[in-house]
Formats: sequence, structure tokens, C-alpha cells
Amino acid sequence: MNQIIPILPCPAVKEQAAFYEQLGFETVRIYVRPYPYAVLKYGTLEFHFYGNKRIAPDENPQMCYVRTDDVDRVYEEMTSRLKEKTGKIPRSGIPRISKLKDLADDRRFYITDMGGNTVIVGMPNSKLSDPPFFRTIESKEHSGNFEILYDLLYSKEDSRSAFIMLQKLFPSDFDSIDVGDLDMAKLLLLAWDIHRQRNIEVDPAINGKLKQLLDAYDTQHPDWNKIKQKYDEMLDGE
Repeated sequence: MNQIIPILPCPAVKEQAAFYEQLGFETVRIYVRPYPYAVLKYGTLEFHFYGNKRIAPDENPQMCYVRTDDVDRVYEEMTSRLKEKTGKIPRSGIPRISKLKDLADDRRFYITDMGGNTVIVGMPNSKLSDPPFFRTIESKEHSGNFEILYDLLYSKEDSRSAFIMLQKLFPSDFDSIDVGDLDMAKLLLLAWDIHRQRNIEVDPAINGKLKQLLDAYDTQHPDWNKIKQKYDEMLDGE
């Protein structure tokens, strides 16, 4: 055995195929009769879909994990093609595609297709050229709590719990936290996104502190450049 081919449901195979074509997949075959069925390929990856009008996309629990050797390249290719075809990268609703996420075991992104199937594309951390930069801080005292918040927001996608734990684990003004400036910038970025996702608005105090740090450091430095790029992406809603 050397290949596994997922066979997933969708309400309409033509709409399903059209969405995957926007990501760069090739439709190999599509049938309407005697039953709806589609075969799509992306390189050596092959997906099959069958039509089932009883499937409710927002209630579909089907998932598939795809392991890749270069998740950043795949993400860039798919999102660039999707934006070229549709003019946007949908982050909510159905269909949608998430941002890249650095989790405990891998770097990944999520695709939710027209049928509500969730495709996770990931690369093990052991194969990354750089460690998960945004998920870790150097402070031994606060690193555990920081990772709890990070995983709640980005792995479990639970902004409500992340917001509650942020209030429990860290002071609201952040001034009394004894960490280095780079750690502080990562914490402020995380708090910034927790507030935005939970309250649909940016906390002005957090935003102000983060801007002060960015103004104080040379963003040509690789680490501070990553912070600046992430901040700009969040401002743009990407």
C-alpha cells in the first residue's frame, strides 16, 4: 500500500470541483450520472468527492490531514491562485482558508471546502528550517501560559476561552510583566488578535504598546521584521 485517497461528500460536485480548481487542483474526471462523482489531483495528491444533497456544509464533520514537505510553498501557491481567481482569500464562512498556524507538532493551515469538509495541510516541526517563532517566548516564567493562549486561539480556534485565560494569566496593562522586548512583542501580538477575534475590534492600549516597540527597534533585524510583517498582516485582515 502506498497511497490513500480520501472520498468526501459534497452537495454539488461541479461547485466542489470549481473551488478546488481555484486552489490549483486539476479536475481529472467528473460524473453527473448515474451518481455525482468527481476526481481531482494536485501533484501526486488525489481527492475524490461524491454528491450528497443531504450534507449540510456547516455541520459536516469530515476531515482529512495532508502532510507536505513545504507547507509555506503550498500555502503561498494556493492562496495566490485563489486571490487571483476570486480577488480575495475568504477567512470566514464556507468556503474558507485559514492563515498559517504554528502549533505544538506542526505548521499547518486549514481549508474548508464547499461541502464543509476540512482539509488540514501540515508539515512537522522537525522538518522546518526555523522553529515555531510566534508560538514560543524565551521567558521560562511565562512561556507555558503563553503557549496555552496561543493554542487556544490558533489550534482550538476558541477565542472566547483564550480571552478568559488572557485575563486570568496576564495583567491587563502588561507593564508588570518581566520579559524581554521581543517576548513582549509576541505577547502583545497574541493579545491583539485575541481581542480582535473576541470583540471584533482592536484594543487601543495593546495596539499602542505594540507600535511603540516596533518604532523602537530596527525592523531590518530578522526577528523584528517577522513581528512587523505579522502586525501588518493582521491590520490588513490577512
